[in-house]
Amino acid sequence: MADPQEDDRPVVDGTRATPEELRAEVERLTDERRQEADELREDIGATVHELAERLDLPSRAKARLRSVPPVAWAGAAGAAVLVTGLVALLKARRNASTRRPRRRRR
Repeated sequence: MADPQEDDRPVVDGTRATPEELRAEVERLTDERRQEADELREDIGATVHELAERLDLPSRAKARLRSVPPVAWAGAAGAAVLVTGLVALLKARRNASTRRPRRRRR
């Protein structure tokens, strides 16, 4: 069954109404319907803006990095230095043990 309001809705795909016809139809709208259309347009604009912010991953990542306190960065840097030192020490020990030939017991 067809929607009873379907006939008074403009079609914006360009196949049924020209831009001039659509503008004329907007002019015929009552103040109440025009206000509803304006509110709907504002809601859609706000939704699009919010979605654009959510999908802007580089900006979100930068904002998140800016929110990290400097003490946390210092702790992370200290941990990185410690891990790097341990890896270097283990590699040096491993290389030293493979360079020396083992002594044979007599």
